[in-house]
Amino acid sequence: MSIGDTIQRRVMPRTIVGLSTVRAPGRVAASVRRARGGRATVRLFVAFDDPYSAVALLGLRERLARRPADLVVEAVVKRGIKDDPAVAAKRAHAVTDARRLALRDQRMLVRQAPLVARDVAFLATWTAALPQAGGRRVAFAAAALEHLWFASGGAVTPGPFRALWHEHAGGAEPPAAHPGVAAAEATMRRRGLYDTPIATVHGQWFFAHERQAQIEHRLDELGWGAAA
Repeated sequence: MSIGDTIQRRVMPRTIVGLSTVRAPGRVAASVRRARGGRATVRLFVAFDDPYSAVALLGLRERLARRPADLVVEAVVKRGIKDDPAVAAKRAHAVTDARRLALRDQRMLVRQAPLVARDVAFLATWTAALPQAGGRRVAFAAAALEHLWFASGGAVTPGPFRALWHEHAGGAEPPAAHPGVAAAEATMRRRGLYDTPIATVHGQWFFAHERQAQIEHRLDELGWGAAA
């Protein structure tokens, strides 16, 4: 293994986890925001071929509904470590492991095999075209991921998702492309984030499919506790 490969596959993930522990600036910013009556923001990067993203988004959406916190979704297509020789094995394992994690939330993963990114790329485009305001983007992405991973195990075509799109977007036709996808991918690269689902909570990063309790703890630390 080359030095570059070692950095990408071993050092970089550890660095990201290490950086996620830098909390003081986030606390200061959170206190200012709370003083002005603001809500917390949890920003979540997802991919539709990723079963972990389905677990993360559906779980976080439920957990954050009890808090003064907004869930912001960024959809990507390109993810993972470039030229990773183990990518196929990792994505096969993700299906099995996501099934285990979904049971934690009383959900049953139906799909048995990994999806191909290009087959579901249109869903990232449609998601990016919806506004964050009002929860329309989150609602569409959650519904699409639920259908993909928890309701259907067959081939993916745009047809069944058009009804979801019109439900959340109104009468307009879904776009063929949208710059928001490339922008989200560029943000991940710039911040050294190599895969989904990654959530950021006021300066701290989490692997969101398996750290949802820690995300809630972070919000408690910052003063955005759950409603009684």
